[in-house]
Amino acid sequence: MNNITMRFKKSTLTMKNKIFSIKVISAILLLVNSLLFTVSVNAQRSKSSINDSWKFHQGGVAFAQRAHQKNFPLPIDDLWETVSLPHCWNTNDPFDDEESYLRGIGWYRKFIKIDSIYMGKSLFLQFEGANQVSDVYVNGIFAGQHKGGYTGFTFDITNYVKIGEENLIAVQVDNSHDNTITPLSIGFALYGGIYRDVWLLSTNKIHFKQTHYGSNGVYISTPDVSAKKAGISIRSLVENKSELEQKVQVSHEVYDAKGTKVLDLHKNVSIAAGKSVDFNDMQGIVNNPELWSPENPVLYTVISSIEVDGNLIDEVKNSIGFRWFSLDKDKGLLFNGEKYTLKGTNRHQDMDGFGSALSNTQHIQDMLWIKNMGANFVRLAHYPQDPIVLETADKLGLLVWVEIPNLNYIVPSSEITAISAHRTKEMIYQNFNHPSIMFWGSMNELFLWDKDATRKAKIEDPIYRKQVRDFVFCMDSVIRNTDPSRLTTLAIHGSKDYDIANITQIPDMVSVNQYSGWYSGSFSGFGGYLDNRHKTYNDQVLFISEYGAGSDVRVNITMPKRFDFTGKYQRMFHKSYLKQINDREYLVGSAVWSQFDFSQPHTGGSIGHINQKGLQKFDRTPKDVYYFYKANWNPDPMVYIASRDWIIRCGWNGKVAHDILRNEQEVDVYSNMSEVELFHNGVSLGKKQPDELKEASWKVPFVEGVNKIKTIATKEELVVEDILEINFKEYNLEFNDAQFLAINVGSHYEFVDDAGLVWLPDQKYVDKHYGWIEGKTAMVNKDVIILNAKNKEPLYDYYHEGISAYKLNVPNGNYDVELYFADAIKFKSGERMFDVLINGNKVLTDFDITGSYGFATGVGKAFVIEIVDGKGLSLDFVSKEGEALLNGIKLRKIY
Repeated sequence: MNNITMRFKKSTLTMKNKIFSIKVISAILLLVNSLLFTVSVNAQRSKSSINDSWKFHQGGVAFAQRAHQKNFPLPIDDLWETVSLPHCWNTNDPFDDEESYLRGIGWYRKFIKIDSIYMGKSLFLQFEGANQVSDVYVNGIFAGQHKGGYTGFTFDITNYVKIGEENLIAVQVDNSHDNTITPLSIGFALYGGIYRDVWLLSTNKIHFKQTHYGSNGVYISTPDVSAKKAGISIRSLVENKSELEQKVQVSHEVYDAKGTKVLDLHKNVSIAAGKSVDFNDMQGIVNNPELWSPENPVLYTVISSIEVDGNLIDEVKNSIGFRWFSLDKDKGLLFNGEKYTLKGTNRHQDMDGFGSALSNTQHIQDMLWIKNMGANFVRLAHYPQDPIVLETADKLGLLVWVEIPNLNYIVPSSEITAISAHRTKEMIYQNFNHPSIMFWGSMNELFLWDKDATRKAKIEDPIYRKQVRDFVFCMDSVIRNTDPSRLTTLAIHGSKDYDIANITQIPDMVSVNQYSGWYSGSFSGFGGYLDNRHKTYNDQVLFISEYGAGSDVRVNITMPKRFDFTGKYQRMFHKSYLKQINDREYLVGSAVWSQFDFSQPHTGGSIGHINQKGLQKFDRTPKDVYYFYKANWNPDPMVYIASRDWIIRCGWNGKVAHDILRNEQEVDVYSNMSEVELFHNGVSLGKKQPDELKEASWKVPFVEGVNKIKTIATKEELVVEDILEINFKEYNLEFNDAQFLAINVGSHYEFVDDAGLVWLPDQKYVDKHYGWIEGKTAMVNKDVIILNAKNKEPLYDYYHEGISAYKLNVPNGNYDVELYFADAIKFKSGERMFDVLINGNKVLTDFDITGSYGFATGVGKAFVIEIVDGKGLSLDFVSKEGEALLNGIKLRKIY
């Protein structure tokens, strides 16, 4: 039973916040989703989804060169998979233990009937995103190509369709590596496919231009805003696809949130047949505007229209918000005239079981998670995301950084510069009107690798440094020229190369990615780095664009270590960092890395192919650390027992090698209330006031079985509660009541496997208990993924090397004994060999892990033994070549 309740004293009102919120949000999402997919049809334009019933084929087979043709062999076509969009073909394979996931060609085909109502209309195909090169054909005719996987594109298909007939839409999508299209090196899966919505758009022949960088042709800026008045400047592109010159009136009407018209702009012009006109100087003033902010996200509506002879020909609606902001190197951010701190996070768009092909509902839910945490800012890492994401940010009140995916390294060329510049313009023009956007990002950590795709601590080539500098300067200039109303930024890691190349002098704001205390160093190194940078480069404005530590809810301990992926260490990391961030007035703010766990192929950790630094799991289940930020950032009254990630614990009484295995263990609580009281099985363990970072901790004397933990937090008349049940297994030193016993050899933490079995932390041998004799503990390199380790990855993260013996004081009986091994060092066959004996009987001879099973492959060996005369279990290791090692031991008592 895990309930969070809130009540007022002397009141009968009780609200189960967690359950209530989920129900309400689900209802909202269902309503929103139904609205999102409503077909929009009027006399001027219509827009309808064509997401359903596509035929899909993976791969560029011999006959695929004809897949765009209408007379493509139907028997083969019928064998293609039927899919609906959004769709990607990499939902699962980035997480396989193979060397690579699917990077190549996929084909999509769909027949659509173009009814007679579209006669005389202009028709467009709008793609919100396909990764990463898309060739579009209509009835076998090439309609256009788009390069880049994260921005939308629109093609005019008017001349290719046949009215009243079935028309074939065929799309070849290719997510192969291409040195001219960033990202080249990525720390996330480059999913392939048409993974966002596709629309059929119909307009009259005279319309707002739809093919200008994939936008809707109307660009609204607010160049001069104050509490008293707001200037508004509107640029619109109008296209005349008719055969005659036309006199048109372009109008822009601005309405406030109540529906009252506050501004009306008009302009008349003649447009020659086949030409377009840029209306770039329509300006006005809105008096006493209601300002947009994360706390008050008030939106105005601009209705842009085209009339010919008094008849409405086209109409486009955009939402806008009035706000202003500026940066100061010592004060950070001023927003709407006041000091403001960005409290934010990073968001990747993929999700467990869906890849990048999320529905609009799922995108909205992600943004609701972020807002409910109390954040006021989100960085869309490392690419523009689905249009609904920014629409939701506008409505919820989340400031946003959007960036183009130039990351890790480039191969300098005129082509990569031109393509990146074009995609930067697409990013800006498609999202120009969103009040939530504050920053455009031009790159992320471009000196992490060199131009030969090799990771380097320092870039030695001065020519490459200059080429990267020129590339970044070009992208920054494109941003400034396209949208001078917003700020530019870029993200750097700890390398000095950015300063040597003067890249940090380019943007309005320098953003730093910092992980001191995770990959190396200590927590305090974070604040030291910031202060040194602020002092040395005192003309630069600073923002923390990334900081975080990984976690795995399966591994826990009260005394964690750096890089061990325990939830406790992750929470310690964030507590230290948030304190250091809060203490530095000069910072614009910060963004946690990251909100959700996400795909990271070919990277290890306790979960292979996953970046585990999320505040929430890959399936969006919140980790305990999520509520740390909610307690600090969301003012709504709350209390939370921070042990949902550790509801199965173990320990014992008696003298042991170290304190982490005792039955008295720490439980942390997060609350923004004044006082918190904690109860264990109905007994109060005392009241405490949360510290400045909203945390209070108690030592809880756990007992065998279910332990009921309850907290009651108060602030004036308000009371909030949280309840949690923790299952505890208490061992005695002789293990005489344990049917199963599992040791995570080499590790200092507990690991709970999928069956609920707790693998105990390891220790040096203690008389009449258990542990290793001789050798040293080692951790597997984070970039090594252990094969054949599904659901047991933490068992192979640590190992004990140079071991001579292992002893367990288990009682007499018959046992199944399983020993686990994996060699994460690239030895050749025969370079590590050893014998294994159990109670003097040799069970493995010249055991060669790599030679027999391969590098970095998990191996389990099972034996049946009988223990007599109270001798316990004794494992002996006799090295022949190199040093013996061991990863895990599991015993099951048969009788």
